[in-house]
Amino acid sequence: MKYIIILLSALVLFVGCSTLKISRDYDDTFDFSKQKSFVIKHEDKVGKDTLLYDRIIDSLESNLQAKGYKKSSKEEEADLIFVFHIDIQQKNDIQTSYQMMGFGMYRYGGAGVSTTNTHSYEEGTLIIDALNPKNKKIVWRVTGTQEIKDKKTPQKRKEYIDSAITKMMSTFPK
Repeated sequence: MKYIIILLSALVLFVGCSTLKISRDYDDTFDFSKQKSFVIKHEDKVGKDTLLYDRIIDSLESNLQAKGYKKSSKEEEADLIFVFHIDIQQKNDIQTSYQMMGFGMYRYGGAGVSTTNTHSYEEGTLIIDALNPKNKKIVWRVTGTQEIKDKKTPQKRKEYIDSAITKMMSTFPK
């Protein structure tokens, strides 16, 4: 029974670490109900992963269109301007467990043993902002942070990005 509890605790810990953490903020004085069109503004930079950026743009567009927004061809004609930012950081998760080893009824004369495990991973953060085109101020922001999982195929990468953006965009008003 003791081993089952330890196994379940470890499973919850590792599953909990892999979930997408989402936070959002918005301007409560901005009337989203009057907004009908959008444009996604993004500047391609030399050396950046354009495959990733294209997948993010495609997913954003499909999520917004599913909510009833129309894609505008010009920034001047759009009711909302969407921009996004990506940050990837190398992280380390260090965990130490302690065990007492001894003999006798009260374990006198024993020794303590500690084991330290390190898990290195990349953590990705995606920030999506909706801007008011009149003053270029942010009216809505969502931030998603998650450990980046290695996806072997382009289709798996697309599904991974779509899943994260769909969860993040579920907080955007209709």
